Order: sequence, then structure tokens, then C-alpha cells
Amino acid sequence: MRIGKITAKAIIECVEAIEHLSLDTKKPVTSEKVHEYLRMSFEYVNDAIEIAIIMKFVRNGNNLTLSADGKKLIKSTTKQSRIIFRELMQKTPPTQQLIELILEGNKLEEAIINITKRFEIQGNEKEISYSFRNLMIFANIIDPEENIKKE
Repeated sequence: MRIGKITAKAIIECVEAIEHLSLDTKKPVTSEKVHEYLRMSFEYVNDAIEIAIIMKFVRNGNNLTLSADGKKLIKSTTKQSRIIFRELMQKTPPTQQLIELILEGNKLEEAIINITKRFEIQGNEKEISYSFRNLMIFANIIDPEENIKKE
């Protein structure tokens, strides 16, 4: 798995783009099509789509399609999208272990380094840390001081 510098906003934009592009049923929706549609860097779009697949907003096959949660995400308000992000993030094994490590007293940076090795996550260490921090704050899993938030 590879993680670049990704934000929740980028993931949501990619999910929305996939929905829009899927309206034309004659053409398969690919990461290249999403890249062309959004006019963002190809690497940024690919990283956002990969996280969207891991979080199960998007299904990957010959054609990128939205899951029921992906469809729910694009119809949600910002507050609702944070709840959806929280639910799905907490189901991913890297996030589950990250939360456990933080609850055991590890600092977020140490915990991220640990799970990066454990799950063989590739990418720039600072970008991986930025992405996890951003997504976890957006999902109300941690606060800006990097403490675990109660539901």
C-alpha cells in the first residue's frame, strides 16, 4: 500500500468525480479519467483513490464504482461526512492499530512509524504522517493536540 500527502477533501472530491463520471455509462471510470476531470496531479488523484478504496468508498475493478458508503458520502453534509469517515476509518486495520498504540501512550508520530512498518506502507514519512493526522482529525478520531476523542 502507498500513502502520499492526502486530505479528506481530496478523497471526497475523487468520490464525487467518480459519481459524476459514472453517469456516462459508455465509458469506464478510471483513475486517468478522474485525473483529467479534476485537473489535479496524477499522483495526488491516485493516492486519494487508493485511500478511498481502502476505506471502501470506492470499489476497484475494470471500472471505479462507488459503494453504498461512497454514495452516502457524496450526499452528506460536512458533519455527516465526518461521521461516515470515522466509521469507515475505524474499520481499517492500520487505523485500529494506530488508535491502540496511541491509547497505550505512544505519540502519534511514533505510532505512525510503527504501523508504516507493520503494514509495509510506502511513501514519504512526512506525507504519510500528514495524511493520517489530517484524516483522523477530519474524522474526529483525534483532536488537534493528537489525543483520542471519545465518540
